Amino acid sequence: MKSKNIIFIHGLLGWGSSQMGGLPYWGHALKQDTHEFQLHEANCGPVSSFHDRACEVAAQIKGTITDYGKAHSEQEKHAQFSHDYTGHALVEGWSEENPVILIGHSAGSHTCLRLQQLLAEDYWGWGSNANWVEGIVSISGVLNGSTLPYMLGCDKQTGLLTKPIGLFIGNAVQIFAMAGGKAIEKIYHFHLDHWLGEEKEGNFEEILLALEESHFAKNEDNLAFDLTLQGGYKANQQIETHPNTYYLSVITEKSNKALLTANCYPDLFINPMLTVSSAYQGLVVEFDAPPLPNWGKGELDIDKWRENDGAVSSISQRYPFTGGTHAIGGSGFLDRNPIQKGKWYYETVESMTRHRFDHLDVIFGGLGNLLMAPAHKKLYQQIYDLLHDLP
Repeated sequence: MKSKNIIFIHGLLGWGSSQMGGLPYWGHALKQDTHEFQLHEANCGPVSSFHDRACEVAAQIKGTITDYGKAHSEQEKHAQFSHDYTGHALVEGWSEENPVILIGHSAGSHTCLRLQQLLAEDYWGWGSNANWVEGIVSISGVLNGSTLPYMLGCDKQTGLLTKPIGLFIGNAVQIFAMAGGKAIEKIYHFHLDHWLGEEKEGNFEEILLALEESHFAKNEDNLAFDLTLQGGYKANQQIETHPNTYYLSVITEKSNKALLTANCYPDLFINPMLTVSSAYQGLVVEFDAPPLPNWGKGELDIDKWRENDGAVSSISQRYPFTGGTHAIGGSGFLDRNPIQKGKWYYETVESMTRHRFDHLDVIFGGLGNLLMAPAHKKLYQQIYDLLHDLP
């Protein structure tokens, strides 16, 4: 591969290296033998839409001002520009000849895909194309949406938030954030200055109040919508699987099937913060009306979506399939030769490490867990080894 730089992109309520009191979002992942790959952490809006997050990551990689696009910003009623990274590029001379590899966790996976699509369209007028990204690795990716957002306040028929944004963020914080008892606003940055202005950052209550009064929670330009089945369907229609890019997906699962039914119960060893959300997806969630076209048929039967990792149905993590046309390479990529560009390949963490991972194990779950840490390290080492060996 030509790429010498790997960019890590966090998911819902994720953070960068300077936040959360130094707790590493990616656990041991950035401390392995990388075969001379340079590793970088992007830090984008933890509740912002795939589009806005992609724009923020692009600006950080290139080292320029964040530009969400004039038409998009006018439509969504937020500022066109936000933080300026001029002079602080993650990758100097980013181009087709100096491409990057993107690794995204959870919502970070579709952020990677949207970023590549915007590059393919030369969205910012940089002379870019899809080949500025040579590979995308999805870790526990919400590639087709999740049923969890409906527990957090999204409407089952539209995907839009119907309950207060504070409820969505508050519940999600309880599930995903490891704040260690500290005030969230003191260690966390919501990257919402394009919606609210810089003066609101740092005051959690003011942020929630201002978001409720803004256009943010009233439409689709937020991560709550993007993570629904409706949001995933729309996102998959807006992207392409490009012919010169490697696409790999790592699947996590930590629920157990019940006898004689398709229901799935949370695994005894799942992170306690994920027990309720896993049970909701595996046992509770139902739809009175189809949330997607062809819902109820084949892979769009709710019973196929019961198996989960505490946040995302395992079936949704494999590759984009609810919308658009995306070529599939198939199951298994560690022992497959060759792996072809322009096709999606997927592998379970269990087959890679002989350990079952939940949605949090795969990132910072190896920290403080002597049993999980070696498997966590092995997972990312295998990814680096594979990327290094790809032609």
